Amino acid sequence: MKLISRIKNILSPNNFNFIHQESVESTMISIKKFIGNQNICMLADEQTSGIGRRGNEWVSPKGNIYISFLIKYDLSIENHFLFSALTANSIIKFLDKYIGENINIKWPNDIMINNQKIAGIMSEIVEHNNTQYIIIGAGINILTSPKITDYQTCSLKNYKDNFNYEDVLVNFIESYCNEFKMMTNKNYDQILNLFKNKMSHFGSKINILLPNGDIKKVFLKNLNLDGSLLVEFNGKEECIFSGRIMNDFN
Repeated sequence: MKLISRIKNILSPNNFNFIHQESVESTMISIKKFIGNQNICMLADEQTSGIGRRGNEWVSPKGNIYISFLIKYDLSIENHFLFSALTANSIIKFLDKYIGENINIKWPNDIMINNQKIAGIMSEIVEHNNTQYIIIGAGINILTSPKITDYQTCSLKNYKDNFNYEDVLVNFIESYCNEFKMMTNKNYDQILNLFKNKMSHFGSKINILLPNGDIKKVFLKNLNLDGSLLVEFNGKEECIFSGRIMNDFN
């Protein structure tokens, strides 16, 4: 109960109600049951069917952080990416306290350490009673990391042995609330710039795996406010709105 009180004391001034669940299918699914007039933060000890990108299952045993935020917002649909960006920023700042390694963001939503994934972010827009909400879900590997065939993973425990899980959790929520204040203060450019400063592959040629399965070889120039990539392809600029950076151009 002491941990719950610590978390609530952090979230309450930022207008979040807190819900803790021992086990859920997915925090992003379960949190929808609580849509109402106030922002919600849901934390689960484990997920039985965690959701990754493109609908893939995210293995979710006890000992890691599985958390979702349900937020009522008035931004345009195009700018909802900023909620994902501030979440990524908060994860990086939180991990920086524990890990001396280079931490960066692999577009659009993977947090990487030495080319190994330590955290991921998902987002979804929902509507209730003619009001728009955004759900941001995050999974952070603390004690264990799932075995994924597509890429390597790691956990906080791989880099630091001595830490208290409850303190780690509280430190992350504090970091998130600090970044969330930038949104309430409408510091949108600052959120985007913090994200861009930690994003890998700028100014280089990369392979993008598109949703249709095609691989596009482009030069990465910039990141737009809506989260799309500004790239150069065959001498012309264009925007890529979805896909996955695979690796360096070859």
